[in-house]
Amino acid sequence: MAKPIKTVKAQGLAPKVKKAAKKVVEPETIVRRDRIDWRALYLYAVCLITMLVCLFSVVSFIRNGVSFVYPDPGFFDPNATGGKAAIDLARSAQLTQSHRQSIVGMVDGVTTFIVAAPLYYYHWNLVRKEH
Repeated sequence: MAKPIKTVKAQGLAPKVKKAAKKVVEPETIVRRDRIDWRALYLYAVCLITMLVCLFSVVSFIRNGVSFVYPDPGFFDPNATGGKAAIDLARSAQLTQSHRQSIVGMVDGVTTFIVAAPLYYYHWNLVRKEH
């Protein structure tokens, strides 16, 4: 019968290693970075979209304001039948229509901004609170 081989540990020659105390990690403190944070992605996407909507509404408001101040002169055929009175009447109608469209466009831009700005502000505050 073979003799059992004595290991270093059995002979007491192995260095003694002090075992490190295990840290207890609370489940709330574990942060996994290997997955997509869908909530943050949603919040950032909504912020981006509402910010762009606000930007386009301001541009629309400014463009319509300029159109109100400097309306399109339009084209009127000087050789048209009806004479100067008909041309002046057509210019007046065109100017009135241009001013009306500009005012409606400015109201549309302001209304869009009034709707989109609070949505942006609300979602941006949620992003700032979470991160």
